[in-house]
Amino acid sequence: MPQSARNSLRASFHDEAGSTTSGHLTTSQVAAALGVDGFSGTLAAIDPEALTTMVGHISNDPFFQNYRRSTWSDAHFWNNEAVALERSQYFAIGNAVNFRFWRLEQGGVIPAVGIIKGEKLRGAMYMWRRLRVCLDEGRLPILNARFLATLSDSDFDELFSDDTGSNPLSVAREERIANLRDLGAYLLTRWEGQFYHLLQAANGSLVEFARLSREIRAFDDPLHKLTMVNAILHSGSGIASFDGEPLPAIDYHVLKQLLRQGIVLPLGSLKGKLITQQLLSDQESMELRRAALWALVEISARTGLSGEILDNSWWWNRLKCTDQNPVCQDPETAPECPFLYACSKLVDYSLPLAETRYY
Repeated sequence: MPQSARNSLRASFHDEAGSTTSGHLTTSQVAAALGVDGFSGTLAAIDPEALTTMVGHISNDPFFQNYRRSTWSDAHFWNNEAVALERSQYFAIGNAVNFRFWRLEQGGVIPAVGIIKGEKLRGAMYMWRRLRVCLDEGRLPILNARFLATLSDSDFDELFSDDTGSNPLSVAREERIANLRDLGAYLLTRWEGQFYHLLQAANGSLVEFARLSREIRAFDDPLHKLTMVNAILHSGSGIASFDGEPLPAIDYHVLKQLLRQGIVLPLGSLKGKLITQQLLSDQESMELRRAALWALVEISARTGLSGEILDNSWWWNRLKCTDQNPVCQDPETAPECPFLYACSKLVDYSLPLAETRYY
């Protein structure tokens, strides 16, 4: 998008959504500057009534008004004791492989699950824990860009295999290895081997951070999912202070909840594909994610809450809104869901499945 158009869009959002502080961009303004400032499609839609209901619920519920962003300081998963340069490198490496924690097997969805030092973990938390253990054990120099650039298949297996020798991240392994190699090579070529230098070059601009990050294979998603996760981890942990509020990072957990809440509406045959957990095409997946992103950007604009707060709220709620037996299905546990009274409870929708490296 030309800079003049970005400036025009940014100005148009200023009056509608305002800014949190003078000169500080709202999530809506960041979306406009990045060119993800609206939604229209033929495969999905946004239900305005359901969205308005959610806005009213969030605006009046102390849970959301008092919500504080995650600090990502749990040393079980993240190297919060390290200097900023090492923490930034760690976040970038983890987010380079922070996608597609499932596989299809005989028509069923098998999550990426593994055991680390006797602890059973799944998905992203398994990935972060393996990185943390590898860092502590010191057998592989995982923060070294040259090591990443020349990462071998055996290195990858040693890095992510569990106590039994199985590697839960072997799904899409070629994509993961390619992302790590590209990250290492790019950091060596442009940033003296350190992602933190890219962060510094952005000079506090979230839009510039996204632009620079897109030159890296792992962060070239048109909807900036992994870039925004990376930004959210950097800002929440105190490593970075950006001039704008991040976009929500749209992955399958967030999208599934928006489908169940009735905010994002699949059209035509797409509804059946989502209920029966058929693989989505790239177009179907992208259109659903665009609808989800714009719905949350709109919720941010109307509630005044940062996309980071909304992202944290929806993403951590994945532990309540599980594929099977979400808490709302039991009257005793239903109040555990903060979205309960604004949700359509369309629990037939499960994880939206697409063979992608974006989420």
